Amino acid sequence: MPEPMSETEESGPVAAAAQPAVGPMVTGDDVHEALREVIDPELGLDIVSLGLVYGVTVDPEGDAVVSMTLTTPYCPMGPMIESQVHASTQFLPGIRNVKVDLVWDPPWDPHTMASDEAKLELGLY
Repeated sequence: MPEPMSETEESGPVAAAAQPAVGPMVTGDDVHEALREVIDPELGLDIVSLGLVYGVTVDPEGDAVVSMTLTTPYCPMGPMIESQVHASTQFLPGIRNVKVDLVWDPPWDPHTMASDEAKLELGLY
């Protein structure tokens, strides 16, 4: 005759099945790296290399905030770039929502904010 299961044995598999599997948490660095796919259509370079991304935060619930700027406050490509930011990050594992926070201070300066490779491409050397 089989022994009766203890309370722990009965609830163990049920409790484990009710909890979602937890994988590695997506970090701000992961989101920042994904943003390298976003190309400024006028300059032909990615927004990270251009120095347009000022910071990325991700909270434990998977909500990300991308603080960034544009080359000018009246950049006609702003909505398209913002759409690309969402497209490049929305399928990262663990990301629930991405908010783009456009900031204008400090103003973008390619001489000090762009990567060396971007400066070379832009002819700033």
